[in-house]
Amino acid sequence: MKNLQKRFGAAPLLIVLFSFAFSSVTAQLKTPSSVGKYEKGTLTLNKGKEIEGYIYIDMMNPQEFQKRVNVINEKTYQAYLKGKKINKDIEVYKVKDLESFTLENGKKFKKAKYVNIFATRKQDMLPKNLMLEVAAEGKITVFKKYHHTQGFVSGHLPDRTEVNDVEYAEWMENNFEILYQKEGEGSKNMSVINIKALVGDNERVLENYNNDHYGFQTLFVKGPVFESSFQTDALEAFTKMVEDYNNS
Repeated sequence: MKNLQKRFGAAPLLIVLFSFAFSSVTAQLKTPSSVGKYEKGTLTLNKGKEIEGYIYIDMMNPQEFQKRVNVINEKTYQAYLKGKKINKDIEVYKVKDLESFTLENGKKFKKAKYVNIFATRKQDMLPKNLMLEVAAEGKITVFKKYHHTQGFVSGHLPDRTEVNDVEYAEWMENNFEILYQKEGEGSKNMSVINIKALVGDNERVLENYNNDHYGFQTLFVKGPVFESSFQTDALEAFTKMVEDYNNS
């Protein structure tokens, strides 16, 4: 009996220590970085109701505003600027309750269903609704899905331990998947793009693409998901083609 007590007596302590460690990690992940800030904007709920306020955007932790949106009103924002604690006054909106949100700087984020076709774990293969930044919108919508990382994902990203938050955030702004979604279909990663299926029902746009009028045919290089990210020139050319298609 004593041996059993010796063997299992430490178990509660281990559980407490593990719980503390887990809580610490969770807290670190949710801790705002020095580049996070509240930006003036408007939320549009599922039923069309609009709410004006200040939306928290942190490019060090983009998974946060893609999964849920933290909003404060004008009074709370003024308190925030004075350094006061405002946690209890933050309104949190889940993706399922939102249609979109726009920032005063012109950026728009819209709800889209995303499936990680490159996932290796079953739980990561399930469709997820996320708030994704809109690069072009219409019959075809182009999205930027930002990644969250604390290490090397691509040679394009610096070592997190060697740069400050501002420098890293600048890189993170180009750390995204390019997704596209045609009306009535789900969103897809650009790595599996089929141009004929996408714009083939518009002969003029397809001919322009074949003649590399938009530059997209030359600029875009297919590859794994992280290799199709960071192609900002290709994204610009692609949105130019999509906008031409949408306006036809």
